[in-house]
Amino acid sequence: MTAPCRRLVNRNNRFLKKIMAPIFLCIWLSLAMLSPLQASVNQSNRVTDPDFPLYPSIKPNVEFWIDIFTKFSKSQGVIHDNRNLGIIYEVVTLDTSETAKGNRKNKRIKKAVIKKYKNILLNLSKGKKPLSKEEKRIVALFGSEAKPSSFKNSAFNIRCQTGLKKQFKDGLIRSGTMIDEFKRIFKSHGLPVDLIYLPCVESSYNFKAYSKFGAAGIWQFTRATGRQYMKIGYVVDERRDPYIATDAAARLLKKNYAELKEWPLAITAYNHGRAGMMRAKKANGSYEKIFKSYRSRSFKFASRNFYSEFLAARIVAKNPQKYFGNIKLKKTVTFQVVKTKGYLPVKELSNRLNISIRDIQVLNPALRKPVFNGQKYIPKGFRLRLPEALNRSDINKHLTALYQNLQKPSRFHRVQKGDTAGSIARLHSVNLHNLILANGLNRRATIYIGQNLRIPVKDEIILAKKELKATAKPQKSPPKKIIIKDRVEEKKVAEPIPEPLAKLIKDEPFINPNIVTSNLSILKTYSKGNQRIGTIKIETEETLGHYADWLQIPTQEIRALNGFKYGKSISIDQKIKIPLRKKTVQEFEERRYEFHKEIEEDFFESFSIQGLEIYEVKNGDNIWTLCLNELEIPFWLIKKYNSEMNFNSLLPMQKIKYPIINKLKEE
Repeated sequence: MTAPCRRLVNRNNRFLKKIMAPIFLCIWLSLAMLSPLQASVNQSNRVTDPDFPLYPSIKPNVEFWIDIFTKFSKSQGVIHDNRNLGIIYEVVTLDTSETAKGNRKNKRIKKAVIKKYKNILLNLSKGKKPLSKEEKRIVALFGSEAKPSSFKNSAFNIRCQTGLKKQFKDGLIRSGTMIDEFKRIFKSHGLPVDLIYLPCVESSYNFKAYSKFGAAGIWQFTRATGRQYMKIGYVVDERRDPYIATDAAARLLKKNYAELKEWPLAITAYNHGRAGMMRAKKANGSYEKIFKSYRSRSFKFASRNFYSEFLAARIVAKNPQKYFGNIKLKKTVTFQVVKTKGYLPVKELSNRLNISIRDIQVLNPALRKPVFNGQKYIPKGFRLRLPEALNRSDINKHLTALYQNLQKPSRFHRVQKGDTAGSIARLHSVNLHNLILANGLNRRATIYIGQNLRIPVKDEIILAKKELKATAKPQKSPPKKIIIKDRVEEKKVAEPIPEPLAKLIKDEPFINPNIVTSNLSILKTYSKGNQRIGTIKIETEETLGHYADWLQIPTQEIRALNGFKYGKSISIDQKIKIPLRKKTVQEFEERRYEFHKEIEEDFFESFSIQGLEIYEVKNGDNIWTLCLNELEIPFWLIKKYNSEMNFNSLLPMQKIKYPIINKLKEE
């Protein structure tokens, strides 16, 4: 380079430094002034744009969820706009007692504060100048370009979100036991590893997580979706196993992505359903357009925010020290796996291998309680996890000695007019006290027509439970004292139990959560040519797919027998025909009973009934929207309390009895 050229370049460099230095300084100061939260969001966006883009339209929502996960506790309710989560009106203090009284108190607090802001917004929507300090504060939240219509729309979009700081932190700590294996599973499917943070949103990595509507495990699979990828039954529920469920989640997400072509849509489909997101994509196109303007009866707050929650959870989970300080994740659990060649009694297995039943339960969360109380065996073909320290040859030797050829049956008796608990016990050759304990009956062994009493099996361990407090009037003067110890084998009875006749549920409603009340019997059977056919009445939660599974036949065979076109829906209490080609009446009824018993056992393991209230049906109500949005309890539970009601045709001003549900504290 010539000297004149060098001088020119140097002069230009000095000029650029002089001019650009203040600009670079401004940029640096702007970055430095960003909140830690904003910096995290921006950093995440730079790193993961290809798979998980952070659109400008959802940034306020992501920031909102980061705060919910890291700043606000269970005692705090954030009152906010449910469309623009950047608008936060107030943070209220909530009762954390998890009692019916506490829940009612929180309901009153939320209702009052929402009403307060609704009235303010409606006043502002009239175009009047804000006068009070509170009105001016609310106007400032909306910005200078807000119009009266903005306030009017927002008046009906006020929501309360409870803080989740402790739950999120505890979930991260729990995740340490499995996170490395989750990464391996997602890598094996060729998927982005960061999808492992979805359980932060779904369950906080809680193996025992169970929703009111039957979603289970850390990935919160419903029965309908879970059955496509896992075994779900009375003995084994693989949704509860974090490793099996993670592989199922990977396959589901992979299929979502293959059809929807982008991760924001595929992740939202995990909550809203693949078919639902296909409809949304067809109607609106891109994710951002769906987020901004898509409307449907089922695309509500949870679905609209699911991707934003995931992004927020991912940011926090990848930076735990920043948000929660010096936390230590739990260590990875190691074990060995043995595939069972027969049916195994868990008590004898525990004794032979010198390991506690509790340890077997912890290592094998897919095994349900009936296995551990002796109702059922560990099934044949189950991949049993055992402590890594056990000698493999010793394991095989002991297991071979314990194998049984058949599974224990599930027996039940549908209570008829004239039955007593004693007569049922004698009919099935079981001890009366075992029958009482197995079904949680009261001290008088009161039973009701239409109940399905479970018949205890040999060697079953039945622990005594406190007498149930149900909605019926308490017995005024209980007869002679009965002493029942914790284990059936140690029972001692002071006086014989009187045997009251079975009562009508509708005359004296007594809801016992230990007893299934659905009509599970095949109503009649007849022959048509060489085919044996049964008639049943459809109960809540049942589908044609369930019947096909229990009968081990294709669903189409049931459709053809009933003349159902593909896609035709079935309704509660409808009578249909089923072919009994491969299964007997008893086998079908047993599978059906186990299905309903499993649903109810799972529910009452996580929730309790605290009281009873009445809902008056309004114009436009149907049972499905009432269950999901208004009452927030499953249909089968409402039907227990309203056994005579026709739910296919609700009428205005009808009274529906429904229970107040309380979440049980985890052990």
